[in-house]
Amino acid sequence: MMRNRVLILASVAVIVAMAASGWWAGSRLPVDMRLPVHWNVMGEPDNYADKWTALMMPALISLCISLLLMGILRIDPHQENVAKSQGLIRVVWGASLGLFALIHLMVLDQALQWHVVGPNWLMSAIGLFFIALGNQLGKSRPMWFVGIRTPWTLTNEDVWIATHRLGGKLMVAAGAVWAVVPLFGMPGPVMLVVMIALMAIAGLVPVVYSYFYWRRLQRRA
Repeated sequence: MMRNRVLILASVAVIVAMAASGWWAGSRLPVDMRLPVHWNVMGEPDNYADKWTALMMPALISLCISLLLMGILRIDPHQENVAKSQGLIRVVWGASLGLFALIHLMVLDQALQWHVVGPNWLMSAIGLFFIALGNQLGKSRPMWFVGIRTPWTLTNEDVWIATHRLGGKLMVAAGAVWAVVPLFGMPGPVMLVVMIALMAIAGLVPVVYSYFYWRRLQRRA
């Protein structure tokens, strides 16, 4: 757990900052004010909640994610591989904090009428997250809770490595498209189909590949 000390301290700092700024903003807003808690692919709010739910939800979710990651990394039986996969863990943990910090900023932007956060920031940020995630996937080693976990990747380390290298390349490609497509003003339904298709390819192809690669190794053996 000591190797994740920086992430733990960063989590505490970010969560406290979100909670404090949320309380500060909420105490200055009308009692019955409603704020966005969800945005569509065009960056437009499409679901609302009361001010305290909207302002405190990002901090609460960030707290839950941090506690969950601390717990599963501690109990994972492959501690040696957890140590070798620190790059992937840092990306998952740090990027999750960053995304919810951005969501919190978007809520504050709406609440206080700053008009600073652009409508496409969230979708582009998710794309950058996928790029960073894909860059680290191929460097990870078998773990029970993080990564592309199929019966075949968990059975054979060679299958894990090959699958994650392929998955990483697909994730980087999909993330690059996610990051730039919102900037071109594509119609919402078209953009939604494109993004879902890219994530489906990046998520399903490695799973299928892991089975066939495992079968190939079995035949050679």
